[in-house]
Amino acid sequence: MGLFSRKAEPATSTAYAESHPHRTSATSDPEKVVVENEENTAPSAAQYVNPDTERRVVSKMDKRIPVLVSAGYLLAFLDRSNIGNARIAGMTEDLDLKGGDYDWFLTIFYSELEIPAVLPVIKGPRTVPSDDQATVSYIIGQIQGLCWKVIPPHIWACLVIAAWGIIATCQAAVKTWSGEMALRFLMGLFEAGYGPGVPFLLSFFYLRHEVGLRCGIFLSAAPLANTFAGALAYGITSGHSKLANWRLLFLVEGIPTLLFAPVAFFFLPDTPDKAKFLTEEERVVAKARGVRQVGGTDRVGTLDFKDVGRTLLDLKAWITSVSPAPSFEHVMDKMN
Repeated sequence: MGLFSRKAEPATSTAYAESHPHRTSATSDPEKVVVENEENTAPSAAQYVNPDTERRVVSKMDKRIPVLVSAGYLLAFLDRSNIGNARIAGMTEDLDLKGGDYDWFLTIFYSELEIPAVLPVIKGPRTVPSDDQATVSYIIGQIQGLCWKVIPPHIWACLVIAAWGIIATCQAAVKTWSGEMALRFLMGLFEAGYGPGVPFLLSFFYLRHEVGLRCGIFLSAAPLANTFAGALAYGITSGHSKLANWRLLFLVEGIPTLLFAPVAFFFLPDTPDKAKFLTEEERVVAKARGVRQVGGTDRVGTLDFKDVGRTLLDLKAWITSVSPAPSFEHVMDKMN
């Protein structure tokens, strides 16, 4: 059964080209068939994709792309959340944490904090961060989502994963509260370049009605990490090594992230037509799916600033960005 066919007649890509000379300009190259259909009759090209072949292509992508991006997100969640286990393992005593010092570690990553307020706090007395201050680190880093479109995804993913992996591992060597604050800020900044951009990457490979499920699988990596993070931390910190247990925790949980960076570089495809795990014919089908949805497949390497401007003028974008969910304690304070 071929790639492109009508219900009444099975056909190969070559047969499709021969039976539609006005669409293919007398070429039997299946890659050229799709490219020319992109320019001239993109919507109609997709109707010749064989459903069985399309299902096989989607199944192959499901076994690789969501698994890869979810693994990266799981590691990110382990690296950002192991600060709590490190606190229990002795970090509080070694860094001489007092009062709201530990709360600042959580806040600097992606909660509510004003940048000018950080500097005097690092140098002088520290207080518990206020719920009425602005946002930094993970939230500031959201602008990096544009990099998924400008830089080839496998390169960008490798860079940010390696960056936060190095920072997560370096936490094992921190000596002061201010040093840990700086590392937490940078880790939040680089992790923000990964997670928020993954749904955009998935849209390269899946149709609109398919993306939701794959995004759900991707986000489920966070609660999955929670199911064993505590047990893993206990296993790492229950020994009696020469290195402080909490330092060993940061070291052991940071190294897998560093090892995953080259995995993302070599195995994460940029676009359907560059997916090495697909055959040449399957790449044509995957590419045709993109043509059917957006009218083209050239979505990496260029940035349309008009689109950026239209997004900034969209009221819905501003509503979601300036309406943070209040904490439970903040709501109770307002009620009392």
